[in-house]
Order: sequence, then C-alpha cells, then structure tokens
Amino acid sequence: MLEQLVISDLAVIHHIEVEFEYGMTVFTGETGAGKSILLDAIGLILGDRADTNLIRGDAEKADITGIFSITDLPNVKSLLQQMDIDTEDDKLFIRRVINTDGRSKAYLNHSPVPIQILRDVGEHLIDIFGQHAHQSLSKPQLQRQLLDDNGDYQKKLDTIREIHQEFKLLKNEIAGIETGGENYDARLTLLRYQVDELQEFNITENEFEELSTSFKKLNSSQQLIETCSNALAELSDNDDAISDRISHHLRQLEHLQSIEPTLGNTIELMNNANIQINEAIIELSEHIKSIDTDQESIRKIEKRMERYHELARKHHVKPEILFQHQMSIQEELNKLEHGQEHHEKLQTRIEEIKKHYFAESKTLHNERVTLAKKLSAAVTEKMHELGIGGDFSIDVSSIDDETLREHGMDKIQFLVSTNPGQPLRPLNKVASGGELSRLSLAIQIIAINSHQIPTLIFDEVDTGISGGIAEVVGKMLHKLAAQRQVFCVTHLAQVASCGQQHYRVSKEPCDGLTFTKVESLDRNSRIDEVARMLAGLEITNESRANAEKMLNTV
Repeated sequence: MLEQLVISDLAVIHHIEVEFEYGMTVFTGETGAGKSILLDAIGLILGDRADTNLIRGDAEKADITGIFSITDLPNVKSLLQQMDIDTEDDKLFIRRVINTDGRSKAYLNHSPVPIQILRDVGEHLIDIFGQHAHQSLSKPQLQRQLLDDNGDYQKKLDTIREIHQEFKLLKNEIAGIETGGENYDARLTLLRYQVDELQEFNITENEFEELSTSFKKLNSSQQLIETCSNALAELSDNDDAISDRISHHLRQLEHLQSIEPTLGNTIELMNNANIQINEAIIELSEHIKSIDTDQESIRKIEKRMERYHELARKHHVKPEILFQHQMSIQEELNKLEHGQEHHEKLQTRIEEIKKHYFAESKTLHNERVTLAKKLSAAVTEKMHELGIGGDFSIDVSSIDDETLREHGMDKIQFLVSTNPGQPLRPLNKVASGGELSRLSLAIQIIAINSHQIPTLIFDEVDTGISGGIAEVVGKMLHKLAAQRQVFCVTHLAQVASCGQQHYRVSKEPCDGLTFTKVESLDRNSRIDEVARMLAGLEITNESRANAEKMLNTV
C-alpha cells in the first residue's frame, strides 16, 4: 500500500507531505483546486511520461517520492531482488525527479533505474481507474487473469502451463539437433556419400606418407643403383680400392710397431676404420640387391597418389590428413544418425504433447465459457446498480491455429454496452471516463477476491450520476476498501462520506503566488466539508445535520 506521498515543486504545489492509511481515502475540493495534480504525481512515480511544464514556476526541478509497504507483495520483492535492490523493513521508496532541461531521473530505494522499471514495478502497486492512465483492465492479459482468478480450474491451468513448458523444452532440443530445417537432411545425405566414398578408397593411417616415400624411392632407383655401385667400387671392387689400400698401410705400420711402440693407437684407429668400411661394403651390396626397379609398381603407386590428391581437393584438405578427415566426418555422421533417431522420438513425443494440450485446452475453454457467463451477469447487475445501462459480457473465443500458448487457446475480451440497445464493444472503446470508472468499480467488486493489486484509485467515479447512485457508489467503494487500499477523487457528498480518511484539496495565495494545500480533516472539519458539498458555498444548519447523518451511517 501507499503510505506516504511527498511532492515538491510540481505545478502549483510547493511542498506537501501526505500520509495514508489502509481503507478508503477520499479527496474533495473545488474544481481546479489541484486534485488532479496529486494523481499526476502518483502517475509520475509509476513511470508516466514527464513534462517540464509540470515544474512549478521558476523552480529547477520537480521531485516526487512515494513510500510503499510491500510486506504482502512477493511479486514486487522478487522484481527488486532480480535487480539487486535491497529493501529495508519491507519499504519501497520510489522517487522521480524532473529537471527543466527535460531530463528525468528515477530511483528505487535510492538506486537509479530506467523509467521502464518504474512501469514494471508500478503495475504491481497501483491501478488508476478513470480519465487517466494505468487503466489496466483494458489489457487483454489482465482480463484473462481476472477471469481465471475467479475460476476453480487452477489445477487445469497449471497442467496446461506444464505441458507448454515441456513443449518448449522439446522444441529447443530439436533445434539443437537440427542444423536448420532442410539443411539437416541435406547434411546427412552428404556425409553418408562422403564416408562411403572414402571407405571405398580404403584409406589407412600414414599410408600417404608411405606411398610418397616408396614413390620417391622407385622413381630414383637407377640413380640409387649407380651411386651405390660407384661407392661400392671405390671401397672394394677397383684395383685401387680403399679397403685394400687401408689394409696395405695397416700391415706396414704393424711391422714398424716393434720399432716405434707409439704407433699402437694409430694402428687401432685404422683397424676400426677398416672394419667399418667392410661393414659398409656388405650393407651397400645388400641395398643394391634390394632396390626395386619395377615400373608397374611405380605406376600403381602413382595412380593411388593421384586419387589421394583428387579426394583431398574434393574435401578441401591436404592429402596427408585425408585419413583424419575421414575419421572426423564419420564421427559427425554417427552423431547425426543417432540424433536422427532421437529427433524422431522427440517428434513423436511432441505430437503426444500437442494432443494432450489441445484436449486440456478444450476442457478449459468450456469451463471459461461457463464462468464468463456467470461473471458477465454479475457485473451487469452491478452496472445497473451504479446507474449504467446496457450489458457487460466476457467473450471467450477459441484461437484457431496450431501455436501452443502458455494459458490455453482462448482469446478473452471484456465487452460492454453502456446504453440499452447499443452493441457490445471492447472495454477500452467506452467513451465516457465516468462510466469506465464505475464499470471498473463494478468489476472490482465482483472480482474482489482475485485482484492482486493492493491500491486502487478511482478518479471522479461520480461523474454524471445522481445522489441515489452516488450513495451506491460510495458504499461499494467502502466495501472494496475492506480488502484493498482505495483512493477516490469525488465531488459528491454521498461518496465522500463513505471514506475513512478525508483530505481536502484547496488553493491559497501566498506572497502573490497560488499554492495547492492538502489538508487532513478531523470529524468536525469533515462535517463542514460534506455540508459544503451538499449545500454549496453557504453551509446551513440543515446541511450540517445532513452531513453528520451521512457520516454516522457509514
């Protein structure tokens, strides 16, 4: 509920601080006294568009603060927690500052926030009915909520929401499997073709490197034979072979070793060299024998390597990593094929869910239609009590498409005709602000146990009604205030007398300027104010007696 409103330099208001209580609070005063400015101030802290023309005189800024108790408002607490805004003692301070340069600032518990945040939070705090903004009853989502909150089919609504949630999760899972509509099947077909093609080629790991080595070796076999043969000839086959000369010099040095013992180390080195040369001669001989000069083998290797290059170009990879590429696309194919099986299972489950959803939605539709007829009749009856002719109807029509919705497959619309014989029209098309206010009051009375917004403001709900109807309006507001905080701006004594808290709004001059004054009235002052509303400027004993009688009957 709204506990306090502090306004500085807004229009003709210099500075006022107004405290509110639970129950019904009425604002009275002459036309033009500034009652609408109070509603403008409340609208600003709820996120209404700011206008620099609202700043008083030559003041630099207008400053409005509303202090709310949110003890019983878990949805508001949740919103604040999501924004990391702390609340002390379940109090919420909403502040709006409007500067002369056109800039506007908003705060929640001293934390700066975008204006949209004020609107989001404000929707859970106050509803204003009448000729001003925040007429949330015109919003389709609230019309649906008001209908459903009065029904006894909450479990069915929960079931539909759970089905809808599972449907969304399954659709997201399918989207994760698919690579995008037709591309999924196309990709699967391509991968199967590529894997079959590579498997047919029968690639093995490191084969390309081995083929390259063999090809180079076979292609240069003649050069290898000549080079190895020349080396072998130099080492052992020529008349002046290296091995023979080393053996000759080794024998001479061994003969001289008895004369010169220091030649022992040299002889050992030469002996080791001779052994290694002989080993090299053996290996060269064996290597020459092993060299393949088969041209048919060369052609086979060359053909397979050409196919390697062809497939590598086709797959945009290097030939040496074609085997790894084959393993990669094989893995992707396995995943897609497994995904396809899972995809089919998900699609089957979705069809089952849709069937269940539409069956539950049809049952819900029938229950909504039954409830809508009952509520329509009840609101129509209240309309007539409030002096509004015509009819009220809640239209529940089925949505004819395959799109699953969280709250079922119904379009719910409040329709009204305010005069007998006129066609029913959407609630937001009603022309008269006073009629809309009284109609809203009728709906609030019928839906009193379902409405979750704690503070309701009715702006001039008495417009165009007689004294008898005004008394009915006042009693309805008083009844509504037993469960909600209710504010009412009124010009009729019958309505004002039903309030538990009474403020008089007036203008008073000061130093050549005019300021709005908001005064809390005690018992005697209330009698005088109600008497003024009954008799006009001249208060008589009779009007005072009537005023006191009216106040005593509440």
